Amino acid sequence: MHKVAQIRIVMLANGHVPFDTRIFHKEARTLVDAGFSVSIIVPHEKDEEREGVFIIAVPLNKKGWRKLVVNPINILKKALRQPAHAIFHLHDSDILLTGLVLKILGRKVIYDAHEDTPLQIRYQHWLPKILKGPYAAFYFALEKLCGWCFDAIIVAEPVMAKYFPTKKTFLLRNFPIKKSFVPSVNIPYGEREKTLIHVGVLSKVRGLFEMLEGFTIATKEVDVYFLLGGQFAPPSLAPEVIPNYPVNFVGWVSYPKLIELLFQSRAGIIIPHPIERYKTNYPVKMFEFMAAGLPVIASREGESASFINEAQCGILVNPLDHNEISNAIKWIFTNTKKAKEMGERGQALIFNRYNWEHESRVLLELYANLNKKD
Repeated sequence: MHKVAQIRIVMLANGHVPFDTRIFHKEARTLVDAGFSVSIIVPHEKDEEREGVFIIAVPLNKKGWRKLVVNPINILKKALRQPAHAIFHLHDSDILLTGLVLKILGRKVIYDAHEDTPLQIRYQHWLPKILKGPYAAFYFALEKLCGWCFDAIIVAEPVMAKYFPTKKTFLLRNFPIKKSFVPSVNIPYGEREKTLIHVGVLSKVRGLFEMLEGFTIATKEVDVYFLLGGQFAPPSLAPEVIPNYPVNFVGWVSYPKLIELLFQSRAGIIIPHPIERYKTNYPVKMFEFMAAGLPVIASREGESASFINEAQCGILVNPLDHNEISNAIKWIFTNTKKAKEMGERGQALIFNRYNWEHESRVLLELYANLNKKD
């Protein structure tokens, strides 16, 4: 058996940036703090070490066949140079074949399923409609095979557990890091700019235009600003939005910058369309809004609404109804005291129950059990 300090964990990622919130800030740093040696093999500009985590770079290929074919091969080559006793922790479905090769060669392999991949494929804007069904079926079969072969499976949401064997599947929800949600400058809620915030993937199916239309209607009666951050998907949406709506678009923001922006805002909004993909989704940004003490405007559809109801920390709306969305915005920005109390209840729920500090015990117990099997 290896001592904890000698256990090498090698994370593999293709569709994420090296300093992704779940991969780097939550999982990797938690494991480093527990005494493990952690590396991340990922497309990046250079090898580097940050906060005890080693980034092992492979060439940056961000799209097309080079991302889907060349990147996994490059990641596999770097993985095979790591110690044979290392535990390999995969974070993307497009490198599952890489994981299978590692498993065939006798390595320990974990798959961390962030998304319901077969379902997600059916909503990809870049994939021809005729290919979506076969492509989703391929990944359904591939994940089933990996669930049978790999040493453990981690799922970010309960619905994803259906694809994998119960005995080796662990639920590790993507709740906020409580200790991160301390403002660098503590601006009292009532003194903040009257800002509504949304940060994330900006797409039609995630309610982009419903948010914009609801906000536009609200501005006719209340003084409110909309801070929009993230990346447009597809990028062709940007010219439809930026010149035509009075929003402050800040692009992609780092995790520390996101927290700073949240503590300068008065409300968060997240209203994806009521489709199957989002009815079972646990939107990370919703929990981050709550952790920052913001009242949340959210969809009444799906499982995530239960968290808003539990704390009475926001307003649930029909995500397709511009007037309902507008009315929710107007209520929050004209009822400052009650909105502040909503935010405080949501923050208390995160700090007391739904936080990474509590959730990370699952990750540490999983690695402790894998270590015992040596």
